[in-house]
Amino acid sequence: MNHDEKARRDFLRTATSLAVASGLPTLDALSNVAFAAGDVGTESIASDYKAIVCVFLYGAQDSHNVLIPYTDAGGAITEYTRYATARSNNNAPQNEDSGNLSYPRARLANTALPATTVNSISASVGGGWTTNTHGRSFALPPDYSGLKSLYTAGNLAMIANTGPMLASINRHEWYTGQKVRPVNLYSHSDQQGAWMSGLAEDLNPTEGIGGRIAAEVGSMNGANPRVSVSVSTTGTTTFFFTPNQSVQPYQIGLGRVGRLQTTSTTPPTATTACNTSTTFMNANLTSPYCISGGPITVNNTLNRPDLMNAITSRVSANPTLANIYLNQWNGIMDRSRLAAANVNAAILASPPTEDIVAPFVGVVDDATYGYNSLAAQLQMVAALIRASTALGSTTPATTPMKRQIFFVGIGGFDTHGPEFWDANPRLNTFISKSVSAFWNALGNIKVSGQSTVNAQGAVTLFTMSDFGRTLDSNGFGCDHGYAGHHFVLGGAVRGGYVYGKDHNVTATQAGSSVWMSADTTAGAIPRVGLPPNRNDGGLTAPGSRANGLNHSLSRGEMLATMSSDAYVATIARWFGVPAARLSTVFPNLAAAHTDFNTTSGVGFMNGI
Repeated sequence: MNHDEKARRDFLRTATSLAVASGLPTLDALSNVAFAAGDVGTESIASDYKAIVCVFLYGAQDSHNVLIPYTDAGGAITEYTRYATARSNNNAPQNEDSGNLSYPRARLANTALPATTVNSISASVGGGWTTNTHGRSFALPPDYSGLKSLYTAGNLAMIANTGPMLASINRHEWYTGQKVRPVNLYSHSDQQGAWMSGLAEDLNPTEGIGGRIAAEVGSMNGANPRVSVSVSTTGTTTFFFTPNQSVQPYQIGLGRVGRLQTTSTTPPTATTACNTSTTFMNANLTSPYCISGGPITVNNTLNRPDLMNAITSRVSANPTLANIYLNQWNGIMDRSRLAAANVNAAILASPPTEDIVAPFVGVVDDATYGYNSLAAQLQMVAALIRASTALGSTTPATTPMKRQIFFVGIGGFDTHGPEFWDANPRLNTFISKSVSAFWNALGNIKVSGQSTVNAQGAVTLFTMSDFGRTLDSNGFGCDHGYAGHHFVLGGAVRGGYVYGKDHNVTATQAGSSVWMSADTTAGAIPRVGLPPNRNDGGLTAPGSRANGLNHSLSRGEMLATMSSDAYVATIARWFGVPAARLSTVFPNLAAAHTDFNTTSGVGFMNGI
C-alpha cells in the first residue's frame, strides 16, 4: 500500500468515527422517536439469522476471582488454601479492608461449578481443550450467580488462560527471551488493541477482528441492507476498524424505556406512542413497556431544526465537490443519516414491548448499585435483534438481516488499590444480571417459521478484557498481568465445561492437587503453593524465576495457553467465516496454535 492510499484509508476510518461519534444527522421527526404506526405484533428473526455480541471489560478484570479453586478430588481443599494464601496480603484477614483479595470459601458454595469427568471434544485437537477435573471443582465469584445458572444449564462455558499470543510460550521461554511476547503487554490501550485487532505485534492497528469478520459475512445481508452488519453501543472501537466501506460500523445510543400510549384509534391513522414520561409511566402501570429508538444525534438538534435541516440538506444533496475527501465525508454522513432513519423506523414499526424490556426491569437501574450501562446496552442490542427482519436488504427484494455483530462495553476494572472490593463485586453483579436479562430477552424472540424455537440458539455472546492481573496482593489491590479467564454464552455453545489446557488434569493426576503446583516437565524443581519469589533475579538457579510453575509468572500472572485468536476464531467459524479465510481474519492464529482445528476450533461451539 503506497503512502497516498494509506492516508486515504486512515482518513476514511477517522472520518467515519468522527461523523458518528460527533452525532448522526437524523430527521427531527425520527429523532423524537415518538410514534409507531400500526399494531404492535410479535417479530421473529430469520431462520438462518446469527449474531455475535462482544462484551469488553475495560480496565483488566481480576480473573483470579473469576475461576476459583474450590474442592480437590476427594473433598480436600488444598488448592483453595493455595489460592487464599497467595491472595492474603501476608496473611491479612479475609475482609474487604485488609488488602486480602480472596473470597472466604463459604461464600463460594452457591457458585461452585460441578466437576467434569470427560473431555467434551475430540482428542484430535491437541489432546482436548476441555478440562477434565477428575473430581476437582472450581467456583465463580458470588456475584456471578446468574452466570452459574447458565453454566449449569449447559449454555455458558468458561475459557481459561486466554490472551493475545504471537507464539506458544512457557515460563522458561518467557524469562530467557526465547519467544516473542505481545508488544507492550502491560499497557491498557495497547492490549485492548491487541485483543480487538488480533495483532499483538502492532501498536497502531488499522483493522479489527470485528471489521474483518464483517467483511467476510456482510454480503449475507444482501446488496443494500438498511443498516451495517456492525453495530457499536460504545462509540468508536478498534474492534470494528476496517477500510471496507460496505461494512463501516453504525453507532447507536441506548434509547429510553417508556410505556405504550395509543394516540389514535381511527384507521388508517392509528398510531401508538412510546411515552417515556415518568408521569405517564407511573399512571399507566398496566400499559406494556416499550423502548424508543436511540441513534446518536447532533447535540441539541431536537431544539434546533434549523441546524438539523442545514446538515440534512447539505449531505442529502450529495454535490460533486472538487475535493475527494469532502466527497467521501459527504457520503459517510449521508449513509449515517439514512442508517439512523432506517433503525428508528424499524424499531418504531415493531416496538420491543414486554418481551425485551421486562427482563431488564430492575437491572438497568439496580437497587443496590444504581445505573447499569451494560444492561442498557444489551437491552438495545436485544431490540435491534428483534427488529432485524425490518433492517435487511431491499434489493432485489425485501429480505431480513442474516448476520449482525454487536460491540458493548463496561469499564472500571483497573483495581490497583482499595477500590478492588468496591469495583469488582459491583461490576461483576452488573455483568451477571445484564447477561442473564439479555438471555431471557432472547428467549422471548421467535424464529420465523419455528413457533417453538427462540433466538437464544442464534446468538453468541463472549467477553474480552485488556489482560489478567496478578494473583498476589500489592497491599491494597492487584496489578497488571497477562492471561485471563472469560466466558462465552449461547444456545449453540457447548456449555458446562472449562476450556483451557493448563486447567487439564491427566488420568494419572486424578486425586492430586495441581492448581499452582509445580510443572516438572521442563526441568523445574518440585514446588507447591505460591509462585517463585518475584524478587529473585536469577534465571537458571534452583527456585529461580525461570523454573517452578510453568504456567505462571513470578506474581502468579497466568501465561496464555489459548490465544485470544483461537477463542474468537472458534466463534467466527460458527458465525460463517470459511475455514480457508481464518488465516486472513486472524493472521497470528497458526503461529500461536499449530494444533488449532480450522473446522471445530477449540471445540466449545456446536454446529461447526
